[in-house]
Amino acid sequence: MRILFALIATVGLIGCVGGIQTTPTTDDPDPGGVGGGGSGSAAADAKRLFETNVYPILGAAARGCQNCHSNGSPQGNITGFYSPDLSTAYATAVGYQALVGDWTPTGAPILQKIMGDNKTASHQSIVYSSDEVNKVTEWLNKELEARGAGAGGGSGSNGETAGQVTQRILEEWSGCMTLTNFEAADLRQMGNSQSNEGRCRTCHNGGEYNFIASDTSTPFFDVISQNKYYLLQYFSIDLSKGLAAAEIVVNTRSFDGVGNGLAPHQQHPEFDPNNINGTTALQNFYTTTMQAKMAAPGGVCGPKKLLN
Repeated sequence: MRILFALIATVGLIGCVGGIQTTPTTDDPDPGGVGGGGSGSAAADAKRLFETNVYPILGAAARGCQNCHSNGSPQGNITGFYSPDLSTAYATAVGYQALVGDWTPTGAPILQKIMGDNKTASHQSIVYSSDEVNKVTEWLNKELEARGAGAGGGSGSNGETAGQVTQRILEEWSGCMTLTNFEAADLRQMGNSQSNEGRCRTCHNGGEYNFIASDTSTPFFDVISQNKYYLLQYFSIDLSKGLAAAEIVVNTRSFDGVGNGLAPHQQHPEFDPNNINGTTALQNFYTTTMQAKMAAPGGVCGPKKLLN
């Protein structure tokens, strides 16, 4: 039942550890760890757009994001992506994958949780106005530009947008992931990896906090192969070389951010991300999955497993 909840509520902004990313600064063209290479000015513009246009949307009294998602005191197993302090608001928000997803307008829960595929409200009856949608979209596109993906326009090899490129790569990757390789790499070790306060599975065995780390192969494999936002915790899209050369990589910056207690994860138990069996297993799983992808015609191993 807990895994079923995790699958259904994924794009719900669930996650204390859910956005395990590093702290952004205006000098860092890759503040979220999704692939760098953009200009520092674009990163500064992205921060400005968030603070000026998006932050007021998240903090609007009628919307009430701050009621459940306030940093430091989130209600239940959800993300604390809203900081009541503007000086830390940007670092807090972009620190959560459960809010920003893959940074594209079609893959960021900040929009998709509200809009959905049919463009109707699906979260707490919240509805964004057209102006609010445009402001959030403008900000996300600027974040993509800061990460080297242009302004979200069609500059991929097939004229794809950044959202289409990332979705395609994630779908192809999920189609190449197999339970056999997952078990051979023994990614269950992620659940048994130890912080200074206990094993990861103690808090994340059932997909709690938008991150799953279980010592049971299934449904661990099912969750990360079928659910994009859980998958993005382990693998991210590197856009630093442009859309035509975009590629999937191990999301090491995620584990670095949480393991070292970087904002906004200072309250998470610390661990050495370079010295746990789980990260070694993850790299092994990445290697075998990439080998399968490279051997497949056109890089497509089979039908996608992603459900979102």
